[in-house]
Parts: sequence; structure tokens; C-alpha cells
Amino acid sequence: MKKTLLLFMMICAVACSRKSQISKDLDCTPEKYKNLEVVEDVNKTFKVQLPDNWKTNLYYDRNQSSIFSADTTKQLTNTYTVDITKVYNELKLDDDFIQKFKTNLANGKLVEATSYELEFQGKQAYYSRALGKRGQFDYQICNLFIKINSGNYIHAKAEVYGDSLVNERICNALSLIEKIEY
Repeated sequence: MKKTLLLFMMICAVACSRKSQISKDLDCTPEKYKNLEVVEDVNKTFKVQLPDNWKTNLYYDRNQSSIFSADTTKQLTNTYTVDITKVYNELKLDDDFIQKFKTNLANGKLVEATSYELEFQGKQAYYSRALGKRGQFDYQICNLFIKINSGNYIHAKAEVYGDSLVNERICNALSLIEKIEY
């Protein structure tokens, strides 16, 4: 009995440790996707697992490379979008960056609900969740900036429209963002 309990605790500890600090703070239950495929950006600098039935668009230019994906089989207010961009530029997660980011949110008529610095996959990161309106819909956006190295960073976004199951949809988006490999 003790061995079984110890084994269960070890498995739980490993499974729980894979969740990011953000998912832990939101008390997310990991989504169990059945149909994931690995999607790699055009420049082959990062990849992420996404549902294979989602519409996924790749974009790149000399400054960035991105993967945007959404479940287009559902109404916008019943799903979420995931946008992951690798930016070929330095990211300084300092007070100037944070103030400029918060100003951009305010200019977009968004109110920041929470934000903090954290470590994400062993890298310095900044997380923000903001609320507002887009057209007639309630809107929430989660931004995660991950400093990869001195010359590159990842900007991962999850967007949720409407007011139904918002936290669940944000958690589902985060479960995909947590699958980023760079």
C-alpha cells in the first residue's frame, strides 16, 4: 500500500511540475487533446503541438516568424486563438518594457487584470492577462513574453471572445502554449 501511494505521489509530482506557473495560478486542469500534430515555424526555429483539425497559418519576415492557430469549426465565443511568434530582437524585461506594454494595453482600451514576471521553461518571462471589448464581445488576451537569449524572444498570445467558460478556454490555450519547443 505504501509503495502504491509513493508511486502515485511521484507520478502526480512529475505531471504537476510540467504545468507552468501561470497554469498553476489559474488552477488549470490540463486539456487532453487527442489529435495533436507538431507544427514548426517557417524558419524552423521553434515548434508547438496543435490540434490537427485546426486552421493554422504560418507567417515570417526578416524580423519574426509566427504560428497562428484556431478551431474554426466552432463559434468564436466558444473557442480561442493561439498566436506564437519568435521575434528576432532583444527583449529587456525591465520597467521600461513593462510600462510601454501597459501603455499599449491602455491605448487598446484593455484593462490589465494580472501581470507578473516568472520563469517559463527555465527562461525569464513576463505574463499579462487583460480584459476589454472587441466589437460587441467581451474579450480577454493573455500575453506571454519569453526571453530565449540575448537576441530573440517568443511572444505567445491566447485570445478569448465572449463570457462563456473563459477560464477553461484560457487554460486550454495555455496547455498548448506550454508545448512550445525552441
